[in-house]
Amino acid sequence: MKATILVAEDDRNLRRVLRAMLVREGYDVAEAADGEAASAWLSGRRADVLITDIRMPKMDGLALFRHVRERHPDVPVILITAYGTIGDAVEAIRSGAFDYISKPFDEAELLRVVGNAARTSVAAAREGAGGGGEGGWFGMVGSSPAWREIRKVIEKAAASPLSVMITGETGTGKELVARAIHRISGRGEGPFIKITGSAIPPPLWEAEVFGYEKGAFTGAVLSKPGRFELADGGTFFLDEIGDVPLAMQAKLLRVLQDRAFERVGGVKTLTADVRFLCASNRDLKKETERGRFREDLYYRINGIPVHLPPLRERREDILSLADYFLSRACAEMGVAARKLSAETTEILERHSWPGNVRELENAIGRAVALSEGEEITPPDLCIALEDAGEEVATPEEEKFHESVRDHKRAIILRAIRKSGGSKTKAAEMLGLQPTYLSRLIRVLKVEP
Repeated sequence: MKATILVAEDDRNLRRVLRAMLVREGYDVAEAADGEAASAWLSGRRADVLITDIRMPKMDGLALFRHVRERHPDVPVILITAYGTIGDAVEAIRSGAFDYISKPFDEAELLRVVGNAARTSVAAAREGAGGGGEGGWFGMVGSSPAWREIRKVIEKAAASPLSVMITGETGTGKELVARAIHRISGRGEGPFIKITGSAIPPPLWEAEVFGYEKGAFTGAVLSKPGRFELADGGTFFLDEIGDVPLAMQAKLLRVLQDRAFERVGGVKTLTADVRFLCASNRDLKKETERGRFREDLYYRINGIPVHLPPLRERREDILSLADYFLSRACAEMGVAARKLSAETTEILERHSWPGNVRELENAIGRAVALSEGEEITPPDLCIALEDAGEEVATPEEEKFHESVRDHKRAIILRAIRKSGGSKTKAAEMLGLQPTYLSRLIRVLKVEP
């Protein structure tokens, strides 16, 4: 599925140039002439990346960034700067913006930054769990014994200067834990800089993390600080550390030992006062045994281990999480409060949740979008919709399977109706690829 890029720029000609560059790379592009228009566009749709000029009428780029950080924290924001606003852009990155590009910008540099942001957005959607919002403890909800133990470890980790390694399956909420450790540590007022190991192509990894000097490579029209440098005085969070290229792991080890590094193309040694946190959904100990991860780096980053159990091992928290996501989804979509039916709660508690908290969050969000009454019913949930066929069954079993197929047909028809007849939008609402939804429609003989 193509990534959607929203461009907020008051200069019509520059908007056209940006659009042409991005469309040529295969992106879907939406345009807004100012920050207010961009904010209005985001209120009803989702962008994978936002590119915004800093200087615009009505709502400037910095105000738009703050709005997006509060309302749409999973959308990476790239700022377009003139020479006099680079300092503002750097401070915005320290506050959570993804990156900046300077006018006049190089096309290769623009596409590199947008590509990194799009990959990060996809990785965040795959991994994240409950991206902020009011309620819970730093956006996390639970009362089970397993959750209480996790919270104790988080509080101890926050009070320590040691590196922290957060592990757990995809969707268990590793980034939320990292942000909680940062917020309640002594560095809570400093920057929290995140980078995802899998989101950056190996040749660009060093430049992204450690920065580069002007002329270091094609497209480096200005010197630029890296993410580690921007985290000075705060926390540097490296997600999916297992995907860091092996060649870069030695440089990462050095910076963690000495807090010293050089920008690409530079000769001056720089230092940064940074707390290091990392996360992985892999068993890094086994990765070291296979020669895919440096053993010395493993012991350096594993100062305090925090392991997040899968949701199936903390079932007592499922309904609390579901209620939290339900309340938030209703508020975000501007609909009246909903409640879970008794049948729905039974399904929620019984489901294995292979996608963990993220899967639960998505299921509740889709249910709110598809629901038509005050109660969330089983057909609203779309759980296990991907199972398009069943094995040969007895007549009694076939009767059951046919009722399941009717259930799936009803879900698909409701999504298509809610999407105004658009199968592409219906697929997005259901969390499916459009080609897969088409297959389901064919296999299940759905008649819109």
